[in-house]
Amino acid sequence: MAIVNLNSKIKLLNSGFPLCSESVFNKTGFCGNSFKFFPVKMRNKALFLFFLLILLNRDGFSQFDVKFKGGTVIPLGYFENSVDVGFGGTLNLSTYLTPLLEVSFTTGYYYCGFKEDLPDYDFSFKTVPVLAGLRYNFSDFDFITYIGLEGGVYFSEFFLELDDAATGKFRALTPETNIGISPEIGFKMNIAPGFDVDVNAKYNRVRSKYVSRAYLMIQSGFVIKL
Repeated sequence: MAIVNLNSKIKLLNSGFPLCSESVFNKTGFCGNSFKFFPVKMRNKALFLFFLLILLNRDGFSQFDVKFKGGTVIPLGYFENSVDVGFGGTLNLSTYLTPLLEVSFTTGYYYCGFKEDLPDYDFSFKTVPVLAGLRYNFSDFDFITYIGLEGGVYFSEFFLELDDAATGKFRALTPETNIGISPEIGFKMNIAPGFDVDVNAKYNRVRSKYVSRAYLMIQSGFVIKL
């Protein structure tokens, strides 16, 4: 078991995951000195921004679209070697600069586990993006195809726990804050006044001090026009 766990640690390190030893694992259960879970705080700030913009819209500003989507997270590149397919969801608010061009704001939550099922072993990866960018629609009615590009900050958390008789318990809960970009392609289809179905593929490329991590999110949901 000790050999299996050691190989697992090496595999995670080669995949670019930040790990820490028990000696730097402090009483709060985090690597480093002190840490507050930034994703929760930033998610609340992002939601506050969304609702503030909606209230401004009620006072006569341009149309807003609110998009709720969920789907599958597919790890790519080095990320694919160790991390299994996961799930996630996004909340997006956009307003129109022109009839075809939108400025968009996105937040969400993505979760992935470890690719291998090992005894006495647990690993997970979570991230909350806070992004802004532009989206271009190729038409403005019925069936609408679009492309977009967003960029911003990804607040991530890596959890690792190994437990065996030979090496004892190794636990790490490591936060990271990184910048990244997210191009997307998709389509919207109007099914009722003020209500669309939205399907897209959203590529996320996150830069870190280890290796860049990438994953593709295939998601679907609905759009409410305010």
